[in-house]
Amino acid sequence: MWFKALRIYQARNAQPWSTEKLQEALASRPFRHCSSQEEVSVGWVSPSGTESLVHSQGDHWLLKLKIEEKILPATVIREHLQEKTEAIEAQEGRKPGRKERQNLSEEIRFELLPRAFTRSRYLWVWLDGQNHRVLLDNTTDKLCEQALNLLREGLGSLPVVPLGTQKPATQVMTSWLQEEAEPSLELLDACELRDPEDDKAVVRIKGQPLTGDEITQHLTVGKRVTQLRLNWQDQLTFTLTDSLFLKNLKYADELLQEAEDVNPDQDPLIALDAEFILMSNTLSSLVDQLVSLHAGLNDQQSADQE
Repeated sequence: MWFKALRIYQARNAQPWSTEKLQEALASRPFRHCSSQEEVSVGWVSPSGTESLVHSQGDHWLLKLKIEEKILPATVIREHLQEKTEAIEAQEGRKPGRKERQNLSEEIRFELLPRAFTRSRYLWVWLDGQNHRVLLDNTTDKLCEQALNLLREGLGSLPVVPLGTQKPATQVMTSWLQEEAEPSLELLDACELRDPEDDKAVVRIKGQPLTGDEITQHLTVGKRVTQLRLNWQDQLTFTLTDSLFLKNLKYADELLQEAEDVNPDQDPLIALDAEFILMSNTLSSLVDQLVSLHAGLNDQQSADQE
């Protein structure tokens, strides 16, 4: 369950999270399969494969959201629509108009949904009670908001906002290229540069040092760093974005091996415990340091924490 991405939300104040309250909240929206006419179904499943919908380690809780979607490609709809329109032309000697074609398309979708295949996706959600954060293993707006809304429904409220800092990430990352990064952060071989005045002026660099003349020239003409590949303390590598998302997380072999070493019998529950503890400790420390390097939480979030 090692997170491959990280989208961070900061609670406006300390939250009364507990295993019992979270279990009750999630139990109000357990996962169920799509009905015959549903295109998607979303709900909570057990992260540990047990009856519990919450996996806890101290002040950290791990949740798992399941999304089931019907697969009904647009090409299939168009093929059936073509057959129906051709039948109407042959039988009635006329071509269906735009409105009639739209209605036929909806009828076809209604007919085909019960026979459509389904696919499932999962989203891990981590609640950090020590730092009052909700962290998700995804950066997609729609999916993250879906998870937060579902959690909010069960809890009654979830006053969180996207992590915000005093200094913008673009400013900080650009300074790391222009000057020198924090010693614990090693610049790797990939970045994205954008012109703040022209969204189409984008340069993506991969597989080459980020300290050469080419980078300097781009920065000199005003481009700013919007994504940057980094190594943190030789424990993990990741891409930091201008929205403070962490993407493409890769954990050091030593960290992965440490999780395996405590579970020689390959017990699934022990494996989950070990991975969650190591991952949450590592990522919490990294996020704390990133917030510090960006001069702390922004004024609104700092005030909320007081």
